[in-house]
Amino acid sequence: MGSMAERRGLSFEPVVDLLARLARDRVYGPLDMLSRVEDNDEFYMKMAREALYSALRYVSTEKGESPPPGLEDSIRGTLAIIRKKPYFAKEVALRALARAMSSREKEGEEKKEGQGE
Repeated sequence: MGSMAERRGLSFEPVVDLLARLARDRVYGPLDMLSRVEDNDEFYMKMAREALYSALRYVSTEKGESPPPGLEDSIRGTLAIIRKKPYFAKEVALRALARAMSSREKEGEEKKEGQGE
């Protein structure tokens, strides 16, 4: 877990958490947009910003949930990393999807246990 970004004190975990909330609700648009970022030209950077904006808007309006702590710095830092290493956008989307799937599995296990089987 000791990536270069984390050693500098930046955590992209709040962004992953935010995107995982969408994936749990099967709202994949922002993750799909991030996974399509291939370059750091303005077109792709705009797509990355738009994806994060949409994710934040969904969580704050549709879900009425408060954002994860440290999200503002995390968004700023994540976009800075994406500008330097565009493939990082796909990695963030991938981690969010994996996190959503593993939490969905846990919820499924808890439901089964609750049925007394």
